[in-house]
Amino acid sequence: MRDLRIVVSLPNDNAYQHEQGVIARATGGQLGLNVEVLHANDDAITQSQQILGLVQAGAGKKPAAIIVEPVTANALKRVAEEAVSAGIAWVVSNSEVDYVKALRAGSKVPVFVVSQGQYEIGRVQGKQITALLPKGGNVLLIEGPSMSSVTKQRREGMESARAKEVQVATLRSKFNEESAFQSVAAWLKLATSRAEKYDLVVGQTHELALGARKALLALGDEEQKRKWMEKKFLGIGVANQVKPLVDKRTLTAAVVTSVTMQVAMSLLVRAIDTKSPVPEVNIVDVSSYPGLDALAGPA
Repeated sequence: MRDLRIVVSLPNDNAYQHEQGVIARATGGQLGLNVEVLHANDDAITQSQQILGLVQAGAGKKPAAIIVEPVTANALKRVAEEAVSAGIAWVVSNSEVDYVKALRAGSKVPVFVVSQGQYEIGRVQGKQITALLPKGGNVLLIEGPSMSSVTKQRREGMESARAKEVQVATLRSKFNEESAFQSVAAWLKLATSRAEKYDLVVGQTHELALGARKALLALGDEEQKRKWMEKKFLGIGVANQVKPLVDKRTLTAAVVTSVTMQVAMSLLVRAIDTKSPVPEVNIVDVSSYPGLDALAGPA
C-alpha cells in the first residue's frame, strides 16, 4: 500500500455525496491509498474547522492531499492557501473557484479542479425543458441553497438554454429529498399553488424532484393530487440513481452526471507519482436521458 493519506471533505451525505464517498473509498482501495471521508453537514464553518484541524496537525499527522467539495461558493480560499503552504495537495470538486490559478503558480504540490461542469448540466436541463415545452409553458423549479455555486451555475445554464416562452417559478431547498419535501409542502398551503398553473416540475437534483413529488402525493385534495401526478418531472443525478427512475417513469427525463472522485484521485496519484502537472480544470461527462431528440418527439 502507498504511504499516502487522502482526506475527502464532502458537504453532506445526500445521494450524490454518498456515492462520492463510496467511489472515493473504492478508488482509494484500487490505488492503494489510505482514504478518510468527512461530512460537513451543510455547514461551511464545520467544513473549515475540520480541514484546518488536519492542516495544522503535527508532523507526520498531516494528509498528503485534501479533496474538497465546498459547502459554499467562497470555496475555502484561506484554508486552501494554508494547506498548500503546508505541502498538502489541494483538489476542488464541483465548484468554480477563482483562486486555483494563483495557488498553482507558487505551489510545489498538485492543485486542480475536477467538476461536473455545473453550467453545462443546467444547459442540458434547459434543453430538456424546451424539448418538452416547445410552445412555452410554466415550470415549478426546486433549486438548491442560494449560497451554493452549484445552484447558481445550474440555474444560469438552464436559463441560457430554455425557451423564452417558458416561465419559471422557483422554490429553494437544501440538496436533499426531505428539505425539498418540506419546501414544497409549505408552498402548497398557499391558495395560489394550483396544478393547473404548471406543466413541469423540475429539480436541480433528482432528490429535489423526488421530494417535490412526495409532497404532491401527500396532498389531501385528491383532484389536485391527480392533476399534479399527470405532470412531467425532471431531475439530475448519476446514472445508477436516475436512469431507473426514468425507466420506471417516476421521472420523465434526467440529466445524467458523473461523480468526480475517481477522476480526481486518479489524476492526483499520477501527479504525485510522475511529478507531472495536471490541467487546472477537468470536466466529467454529462448527457440527457433519454436523448433530447426522443424528448422532442416527432417533428
